[in-house]
Amino acid sequence: MSYIQAQYDRDICLNNRGKEGQCKNKLRKKLFPIVRGIRSDVSLVRNRCFCYHSGMAHQWNIVGHEHAIDILRRTLLAQQVRHAYLFVGPQRIGKTLLAHRFAQTLLCTGGPDPQLAPPEPCNSCLACRKVLHGNHPDVHVIERAPDKQFILIEQVRALQDDASRRKLEGRRNIFIIPNAHEMNPQAANCLLKTLEEPEPDVVLLLTTPDAGLLLPTILSRVQQVAMQLLTSEQIKAALEQQWQVEPEEAATIAALAAGRMGWAALAAEDEDVLSERSAQLETLASIPTLNKVQRFDLAQKLSAEKVDDLLELWLLWWRDVMLTASGCLDLTINIDMRDLLKRHSAQFGLATAEQMVRSILRTRESIEQNVNVRVALEVLMLDVPALKA
Repeated sequence: MSYIQAQYDRDICLNNRGKEGQCKNKLRKKLFPIVRGIRSDVSLVRNRCFCYHSGMAHQWNIVGHEHAIDILRRTLLAQQVRHAYLFVGPQRIGKTLLAHRFAQTLLCTGGPDPQLAPPEPCNSCLACRKVLHGNHPDVHVIERAPDKQFILIEQVRALQDDASRRKLEGRRNIFIIPNAHEMNPQAANCLLKTLEEPEPDVVLLLTTPDAGLLLPTILSRVQQVAMQLLTSEQIKAALEQQWQVEPEEAATIAALAAGRMGWAALAAEDEDVLSERSAQLETLASIPTLNKVQRFDLAQKLSAEKVDDLLELWLLWWRDVMLTASGCLDLTINIDMRDLLKRHSAQFGLATAEQMVRSILRTRESIEQNVNVRVALEVLMLDVPALKA
C-alpha cells in the first residue's frame, strides 16, 4: 500500500464531524480517484476498523499493532503455525520488527512447555536473547545488498540450501525477507519452489509495503498480516516513555512521523534525521524558481540519494498543500512549516497540488518498474510548477 493510500485510509477512519469531517468529505472526492488511478488493485478502505491501536504489546516489545499480534498469538496458542507469512503495511511502521519478534517467539524456550512455542516471548531465555542480539543460527535474514538493485536469485538459492539443512539449535528454521518486493523476477520465481514444497520446520517471514507488488502465485501461498499506521498520541507516549524525549519535542516528532513508529524512533535517536528532512524540504521549495537546466542538474544530484525516502517526503508535502488549500491546515503533518504551506497553497492552489500528487505517484511507479531513476526524476522536475525567483 502506498503511503498516500495509508494516509487516506487513516483520515476516513475518523468520525465525519465538524470541520475535520467537512475537510475529509472534500478530500475524499479528490484523493480517491488519484490513488485509484495510480494503483487500482489496492482497496483504499480495507481494514478500516484496525487503523487505530492503543497501548503496547509489552512481551512483544512493539508499540501498537495489537490486531496483527493477536493473529500471531492465536496461531501460536492453537499450534497451527503456517509455513509462510507476509507482513503488509506502509514503510517504517514496524513490519520487520514484528517479523523478528515472531521469530523470537517461535524459538522461545521460556514457556510452560519448552518443546512448544509460547504465545508470548519470554525475552530472557537463551534463544530469545540470541534472536534479540541477531546471532541465532536458525534465524536467517535475506535482503537486498546495498550495492544491488534487487534481491538476486543466488540469495534465494542460498536460502533453499540452508532450508534443506537441519536446524542447529531451535525448533524451527526461520527466514526473514524484508522488502520481499525487491526480489527480481528470477528470484521471486525461485522462491516459489520453497513456498510450494516447504520443509517441515521452515517458516518464511516476508514484508512488503503493498501486496500487489508481489507475484499472485506468492500471495496465494502465504498468510497475509495487515499492519496499519499508529496515532500521534501512541507515538508521542512511546517517545516519552521509552526514549525519554521531552514532551514538546515528542509531540513534534510524533506529528512529523505521520503514524510511522520506525521513523519516529530513528528521529529520536539521530538528530540528523530532522535536519536532513529540513534540507530536503528546502530543496523542494526551491524547485519552482529553477530553470530547466538547473532542474536537470538537481535531478542528477538527487538520483544518487535515497529516492524512496525523498519522494515519500515530497508526497506528504504536496498532500499537506492540498489540505491547506482546502482549509484543513489543522490536519497537516508538517506542523513546523505551516507558514510555508500557506504560501504554497496560495501560490499553487488545490488543482496544482493535486497534479503534483499524481506526478509523484507516477514517478514512484516508474522507478518500481525499473525506469532509470535520473530520467524519472527529470520528468518529475518538469511537472513542478514554475515561479519567478
